[in-house]
Amino acid sequence: MDDPYKTRKTLIQRVQQQCDEESWGEFYKTYNRFIYALIRRMNISEHDADDLSQEVLLKLWNKLPSIELNKKMRFRNMIATITKNCVIDMIRKKEREDVRLKKAAEDENTAYLKSIRLPEIDELTETQWKIHISNLAMQNIAPFFSGHALEVFQLSLQGHTIKEIATKLDLKERSVSRLKTRVKTRLTQEIARLRTELE
Repeated sequence: MDDPYKTRKTLIQRVQQQCDEESWGEFYKTYNRFIYALIRRMNISEHDADDLSQEVLLKLWNKLPSIELNKKMRFRNMIATITKNCVIDMIRKKEREDVRLKKAAEDENTAYLKSIRLPEIDELTETQWKIHISNLAMQNIAPFFSGHALEVFQLSLQGHTIKEIATKLDLKERSVSRLKTRVKTRLTQEIARLRTELE
């Protein structure tokens, strides 16, 4: 099938124009879960993570028109930096607002957040981004497969052999191998497309 993304500008470039609601909706859907996952990995509660992810997205929206995209800094690393700053700002704000949180500033989670350095953020970002992109790619390709194809691939990821999968699903080993290869190939292509489109 033809790839509808080949001839269009990247999502980030389209959102920079701030006049395309459809692009913003796609941008939100694409990056919101990634931002939320980063915040949660920084030991922030679900309630605060929801609020912070919205704050990060708002800051991105305001910054996007003036951002010069280049290969020196990946967009996801920019997201990570903004996210880290929002988390630290939230902690400082809570400390100022409530004296009782002064003790919390000394607890292990707060100390951890304040000690975060960019190399650690980069490592955390890289890990979460790979997971996010893989999940997004799987969602995107799922409608293109029917029957046992996706089940075969998921079982293979769980460590089952082709023979075990064939027995479990009552398929020929040759069919299992072919289905696994088809899904893997399409998934690899979609991951590559998403990385080009979204990083």
